[in-house]
Amino acid sequence: MVERTTPTMDAELIARSRAGDDEAFARLVRAHAGLVGSIALNILGDADLAGDVAQETFLKVHRHLGDLEEPEKFKSWLCGVARTTSIDALRRGQGRPVSLEALREEGKEPPIAAPTRTQSASVEQEELFEKVLATIRSFPRIYQEPIYLHHLRHMTYQEISAFLSVPVATVESRLYRARLMLRERLRPYYDGVTE
Repeated sequence: MVERTTPTMDAELIARSRAGDDEAFARLVRAHAGLVGSIALNILGDADLAGDVAQETFLKVHRHLGDLEEPEKFKSWLCGVARTTSIDALRRGQGRPVSLEALREEGKEPPIAAPTRTQSASVEQEELFEKVLATIRSFPRIYQEPIYLHHLRHMTYQEISAFLSVPVATVESRLYRARLMLRERLRPYYDGVTE
């Protein structure tokens, strides 16, 4: 049964949990498991992996519950931990979007525009996709999140804004900056391509 809590109730459960009441923490988990699971599923696209990430999220939360300075803001903090844990799993290559072929099979990636595609072209596209992902993984997290959410999860700027709890203008700015960084870091690859 799903348990509903308010920020005040969360703060009370946190105080009890910090005092050693395991049932209080279990109630926090029951109240917010659906939210954490949906965040993980939205980022990762895999229900089984999302379940693992949700468990990892709550383990982190339990370990760092004493660090939370404003218990009334638990839900917001929890969402941040869930997002970070999910993005980390995606960066480790655990999420579904691991290749162009997988994305095409799911109908999430448009096919290459050319009417015919040779095996070598497919391999080149795969290598480029992996190079792009590796480059994005090297970005600061604030730029990774909007790139992953917009280009791999196909979320709109408004959806990303709500998801990350930042203004739409911030999403636009971070995506613009991330694309500039991506272009700059991939420039050596393109400079080596003959016309």
